[in-house]
Amino acid sequence: MSAIKNTLARKAVKTTAKHTARGTASKLKRDPVRAVTLLGLGGALGALAGWVAGRNAATAPVGTGS
Repeated sequence: MSAIKNTLARKAVKTTAKHTARGTASKLKRDPVRAVTLLGLGGALGALAGWVAGRNAATAPVGTGS
């Protein structure tokens, strides 16, 4: 049963990746400046969120769960 689940999960990931790539390419063709701006802003916000999450995880005290 897990082999079927794994196969379906891989297919879903592949289909989603193709859909995302085609949508991004289409958006870049229609309005390249806006698309690049939005992608850059999303990447910057994602990087900032990752940095903040990593910083919070690094400063959390370990082993104080009594």
